[in-house]
Amino acid sequence: MSRRVALQNLGCKVNRYESDAILMQFENHGYEVVDFSEEADIYLVNTCAVTAEAARKSRQFLRRPKHMNPHALVVGLGCQTELLEQDGEEGAYADLIIGNAYKDRAFEIVEEFLESGNQPDFMPIDRASDFAEFGPVSRQKECRAYIKVQDGCNNFCSYCTIPFARGRVRSRSRDKILQEARALAKAGYKEVVLTGIHVCSFEMDQGKDSSAIVDLALEIGQIQGIERIRLTSLEPQSITKEFVDKAKANPKLCPHFHLSLQSGSDKTLKAMNRKYDTTQFRRAVQYIKEAFPLVGLTTDVIVGFPGEDKKAFEESRDFCKEMGFSRMHVFRYSERPGTRAVKFPNKVPASVAKERSQMLIDLAQEMEEAYFSKRQGQEARVLLERKNDQGLWQGYTEDYIPCAIEKRTSTADLAEGEIVKTILKLNGPGLMHGEIA
Repeated sequence: MSRRVALQNLGCKVNRYESDAILMQFENHGYEVVDFSEEADIYLVNTCAVTAEAARKSRQFLRRPKHMNPHALVVGLGCQTELLEQDGEEGAYADLIIGNAYKDRAFEIVEEFLESGNQPDFMPIDRASDFAEFGPVSRQKECRAYIKVQDGCNNFCSYCTIPFARGRVRSRSRDKILQEARALAKAGYKEVVLTGIHVCSFEMDQGKDSSAIVDLALEIGQIQGIERIRLTSLEPQSITKEFVDKAKANPKLCPHFHLSLQSGSDKTLKAMNRKYDTTQFRRAVQYIKEAFPLVGLTTDVIVGFPGEDKKAFEESRDFCKEMGFSRMHVFRYSERPGTRAVKFPNKVPASVAKERSQMLIDLAQEMEEAYFSKRQGQEARVLLERKNDQGLWQGYTEDYIPCAIEKRTSTADLAEGEIVKTILKLNGPGLMHGEIA
């Protein structure tokens, strides 16, 4: 009987990609993959440290397996375990810790541990100089496939632990990226997402500028079978005229740009140690909207950052409204140990942060509804990902609108992973409907 392995993933798209890669390692060696809620011999938890809530959930999932199988091996991987190791708490929640620098060797390390019982040496991520190469990850859980193109971040925003957990910028070889893209196309994936911890830094460690990522997207677009290419979170200071011109020249690049704002107040941005101001952000949005008249523009915003007074919050809210985002994710500031912001004065009371968060959530809904109204009656292409509770195929348009396909005639011949042309119709909050064109 084969051993059973279960994996719980938390956090970002990079973690999701790495989790799929690690499960492939175990599957290729004869392991049976089961759900994390089932009994298994090995439980893997790919942790996240980006917020206090993510860290809490990571610890919770690391504790859970022993209740299902007291004899199971519990393996902690990823960012939160990286920080636990630095704090000298590596043995608190898991039998075995695998840092981010060694994730590509996860299966090998687990097998060695089962045989010898020895915890391998832990290499702090800030010493990692090479990109951890998994090889082509041609079996992934989602209908769109992710390709990790870089790792690490050099920015050291005052609230963020990621440079401590992921290390400095390292870029993946273009040859390896293209090899994986070809493997994914052969496996039937039509949409690929280029992801990383700081995607705009791709090949900056080799002296390239921010347009290197759109050059790469153009190369991937030449691969037969790849119909759509999507970029993950981008930094506004990286959106130059050259960047946007190259993006516009690629017919397979989705007109969807996620620009991390975090605050629309220059005072708060400076305290956060972000590398841009609202003038630069506005210019980036202008470049994008001039090149892509119908573009999905999404963002993240933090409320309640230390020192965010009433004026700074109102500036942030007004700026968000001016930008007219199609989707906006709102987060309340979360203290992370080891970051500079922990020591900042003028903390915002939790009740005030909660109220401000709701105000921005309400604004986000208004902007989303306005964008949906603008797209009503227009054509879009939807990647079919799953059937919803009503039995309708659901997925995302190229500009990242969630869309359900109505049964105008019959959708019995539709299949997961297919891209279909639709005419968009308004439906309800957070979702449009489409009729097959």
